[in-house]
Amino acid sequence: MAGMTLIVSECSPAARELWRALTDEGIPSVVRTPQTLLADSWPVESTPDVLLVDAALDVVTMRGLVQRLAEATERPPAVVCFSQGHCEALTMHVEDGLDFLVAPFQPHLVRRRLATSRQRRDLGLAVRSIEAAVHRREFERELQIGREIQRGFLPASLPAIDGWDIAAYFAPAHVVGGDFYDAYDIINGNLLGFAIADVCDKGVGAALFMALIRSLLRQAAVANDATRGGWRGGDEAQPPYASANLALHAVRTTNDYLTANHLHQAYFATLFFGVIDPRSGDLVYINCGHNPPMIRRSGGEQVGLMPTGPALGLMHDAQFQLGRETLRADDVLFLYTDGVTEAKDADGEFFGEDRMRETLAEPGSAAVVVDRFVQAITAHSRSAEQFDDVTMLGLHRSPSQGKSDRARPAGVPRPQPRGSLD
Repeated sequence: MAGMTLIVSECSPAARELWRALTDEGIPSVVRTPQTLLADSWPVESTPDVLLVDAALDVVTMRGLVQRLAEATERPPAVVCFSQGHCEALTMHVEDGLDFLVAPFQPHLVRRRLATSRQRRDLGLAVRSIEAAVHRREFERELQIGREIQRGFLPASLPAIDGWDIAAYFAPAHVVGGDFYDAYDIINGNLLGFAIADVCDKGVGAALFMALIRSLLRQAAVANDATRGGWRGGDEAQPPYASANLALHAVRTTNDYLTANHLHQAYFATLFFGVIDPRSGDLVYINCGHNPPMIRRSGGEQVGLMPTGPALGLMHDAQFQLGRETLRADDVLFLYTDGVTEAKDADGEFFGEDRMRETLAEPGSAAVVVDRFVQAITAHSRSAEQFDDVTMLGLHRSPSQGKSDRARPAGVPRPQPRGSLD
């Protein structure tokens, strides 16, 4: 039916007269009833170039016909209504924006009116195309700005700590993503705070929520008065409770703010937040429903740091427990989001935890381990589209650094944090 004129009418005298005028001008045309065109069995293989609608049809039915035909092609037909004479029904169609023809139908005038209607249709399509291109460029520009802002929330550089090396990798699935990582000195460099998180959604909304969590967590950690009790850093040993209190305060404060102000938005995030003493390697952490980070011991053993509380932003007054570990000489702590284990190949097979453990089996610095994962995931996925953000953070203790630590006297247990670990 492409290039043809379609007359939609209940075979009224006006429709028959219009068909004869088109035929006299050599314009191919057919007449169909609205019931035929709207029937489910009617095959819409292509649309006519011009749709002539009897003014006797109501506006709602006419709109349904136009939509039905337009869905079959990217180039909708030009629409013109016609009538045996001026009437109220014709006025309604004209007010709806249609061109019109009124009997008697002079063939040469009909041809000119159809040509004018096609030109209006083509001009409208061109304008919409230009507007869409402009909006698309503006949208892409806004997304690029958003990506730059998001990258500004990630640390420009990772802390440089004697005896330790730290490396990270971040690749959003879209222009902006919902993952983040962070690492920073606390209490004049005597402690190292670090985090990795994954917001439940993707795109701009998730990126904004990510930025909020990152800011809240860092501010709560840095501003927390972990020095109460008189310790100000320096050469004295830190109180055994400073890192535990700091971790609990940072996570609780962030969760309380999110649930008090953003619970209705239904966003939440899994988070692993840790505080480590670089001198002793003692680590306290809270795992808020996140994928268990892995410690690769110098001898090859792998230990997972399991969740100790719910995801952030799910419930007010959530209970978070502390976990404790020690990173010894040549140990590596590898943190990741589910974009690592759930990376798919072209057949839909996940990278998986088994491949993750195999990739982590070999020793190396933090940068070597992270780069090894990047290569392994790339080799697994190949040409498959990345559907989730991929974020990794690695911390490695130098083979010699742990041996110079002050030894804890035999039989003296590691101090526990003060108060209830709820």
